[in-house]
Amino acid sequence: MLMRDISFLYRVLFLISAIVASPCYAELDSDDPDLGSFIEGAKWKEDNVIIPAFPRTEDLLKVEVDRADMPFSFYIDSKNLSVSNNDGITRYTVVIESNSGAKNVLFEGIRCETTEFRTFAYGTYDNKLVKARTSKWTRILNDGFMVHRYDFLRHYMCDESQTSIPVKEVLRKIEYPEDFQGAGDESD
Repeated sequence: MLMRDISFLYRVLFLISAIVASPCYAELDSDDPDLGSFIEGAKWKEDNVIIPAFPRTEDLLKVEVDRADMPFSFYIDSKNLSVSNNDGITRYTVVIESNSGAKNVLFEGIRCETTEFRTFAYGTYDNKLVKARTSKWTRILNDGFMVHRYDFLRHYMCDESQTSIPVKEVLRKIEYPEDFQGAGDESD
């Protein structure tokens, strides 16, 4: 008798769940075009990139990074910092100087939306920026020699919603950096 009652109970529960769920499926099959439809936005397209002039020393702003043991200093060319309204890319020229005085110059872009960077050009010994032979969007990591990109992304060029910050605000953040002490790798 008990087995028959349990079997009956299972059939009743199954029938009730089928009845409750059926209106949901019926709505998806309706002729209403708004139900279940998805309109994809325009595909992202990168702007054409124009390689800028080599940075002048008087236009460089020192950028503080969140690494006490970093053997490099970083400088942004204040005259060559831009945020595109079309593709959302923050483009900048960075001068990376070692403790011994050696310098590397890179013209790069950060795509806040995808947390990626791309190097468009490299500085040469004769003070020119030359287009990179290979250049692709690459994920920004919080380690390695080029960890400055992570700090640029997190502290200067992108907001919490992964949107590019306007140039004036980036320059303000560089001129008046936040206190990194205790910032570490806290998750947001």
